Amino acid sequence: MLTVFFIGTAGSGKSTLIAALSNWMEEQGFDVGIVNLDPAAEYLPYAPDIDIRDRISARKIMKQFKLGPNASIIAAVDMVVTEAERVKEEMEVVGAPIYLIDTPGQMELFAFRQSGAYLIQRLSDVHSLVVYVADAVYVQSIDGFATTMLLALSSRIRFKKPQILVVNKADLLSEEALTNIVNWAESPDTLLESIELPPYDKEILRSIANMGGFVEPLFISAKTGEGLDKLYYQIQLHYTGGEDAQLPP
Repeated sequence: MLTVFFIGTAGSGKSTLIAALSNWMEEQGFDVGIVNLDPAAEYLPYAPDIDIRDRISARKIMKQFKLGPNASIIAAVDMVVTEAERVKEEMEVVGAPIYLIDTPGQMELFAFRQSGAYLIQRLSDVHSLVVYVADAVYVQSIDGFATTMLLALSSRIRFKKPQILVVNKADLLSEEALTNIVNWAESPDTLLESIELPPYDKEILRSIANMGGFVEPLFISAKTGEGLDKLYYQIQLHYTGGEDAQLPP
């Protein structure tokens, strides 16, 4: 079983990307399951095989305990931990060879709390990875690109899993913006020469870049389907050398 966790900042289009990728995979004849771990989701663009909202609802917690929106989401995500064993059992019952796992929309409430790290560890199988989803509108600015690289690196350190960096909504990027992003990723010196930061902060970025913290992303459009085949190939490449013949048992 291969588990693929999708994380990213709010509005990056994680759920829409999962819907698009799962549809594409099914059209190609691949068996895929979907797990929703977001207890605060009001709408999902896909029909999950396993939905944590069947047991835990952030809205109900907010009303029951008279909490604010953020506090109720934090409480709900922490409560999801208590359901981890049952979710894993249901995944085994459904029996899909690959699972696309949707995480809470507010990344900081999941990625940087112990409950998030525990869930990824507990729901991971022998084969697992993280897809970090970035918003194309945000990364086209030099500051936004640098911040995205730092967030993606921090999640990679946090979860200790192989990671694929994806820029979603690529259909909104101009050719110039696309070229800039590729240049910044391939040549961090280009970014460092252009970004306005104190010298000390630039040296921190330079050190991170030298350690491989800046990676060229995959450009995806969940809306048009652009790049879905490349994302699937990258997922396969981690475990099967790019071959479609067999997913990891």
